[in-house]
Amino acid sequence: MIMTATQLRPAFPGRFRVTVAKVTTPGDLPRTPLSRLLEEISWEGRSVVKYRDGGRGKENVLTAEVLTALDYLPRGSYLGNVLRHAHGAPGAVARAAEEAEDASVVFLPDEYVLSRTARGKADLVVQPDATITGLSSLVLVEAKAIRAGTFGPEQLAREYFAVTAAAGERMPLLLLILGAAPPVAIRGRSGRFGIAEAVATNLEAVYAKAARHPWPLAELQARVTESCAWLTWAEVADLVTAEHERGRHSGTFAAGTVDRLVATITRAVHWHG
Repeated sequence: MIMTATQLRPAFPGRFRVTVAKVTTPGDLPRTPLSRLLEEISWEGRSVVKYRDGGRGKENVLTAEVLTALDYLPRGSYLGNVLRHAHGAPGAVARAAEEAEDASVVFLPDEYVLSRTARGKADLVVQPDATITGLSSLVLVEAKAIRAGTFGPEQLAREYFAVTAAAGERMPLLLLILGAAPPVAIRGRSGRFGIAEAVATNLEAVYAKAARHPWPLAELQARVTESCAWLTWAEVADLVTAEHERGRHSGTFAAGTVDRLVATITRAVHWHG
């Protein structure tokens, strides 16, 4: 089920606020992944010519193709299985996987505003690639391109701050989908870093600048490893292929649909790589 970010407000009003974008679909219907992707591309100005080959290698196009297919495939067998095999944060990963069947999946959700200027202008902003919201779980997905993927200096710290603040009573998870296994590169810094180190690097600085968080800084720092996990795009494709080969849906009325959706995922990962 696709929902708008309007339906995913965090449980800390006054402390942390999600900026809700204007819905332009007739009758305030939730926007589709395709419409959100087109809106995102529209902001790229002259760079839009980079999409003339179908957006090959573009992380937002890859994410839209794969996430849409995972949303429509039998959730427990596919999306749940992918989540279950993420590396790190075993408790949060297991919870998200268990709730995948009835979770709400949003591609390019509305931005999270961590702080505002004195005039009310958004200052610190997080723009997730997707969110997956279950009854007691919240996953913020950050996807990188297969061929290249450098994180901004505060990007992971901001995203971790955002998902843990917005989760409320839910179990938070920052899930990274990468072109290659960690360590990862951070723009402006030499060397490569493990996920926990990359998140923690600027966490104190983000905490000082952002709106009030429900956890004290020491707790936020201590819980990084239980709230962050990662997968590679190749692993996603392999997990989907392996599940398909088990033949759980062979001979059912949904078999053809499952075949086509699985092919969409494997083709997308191969083509963008």
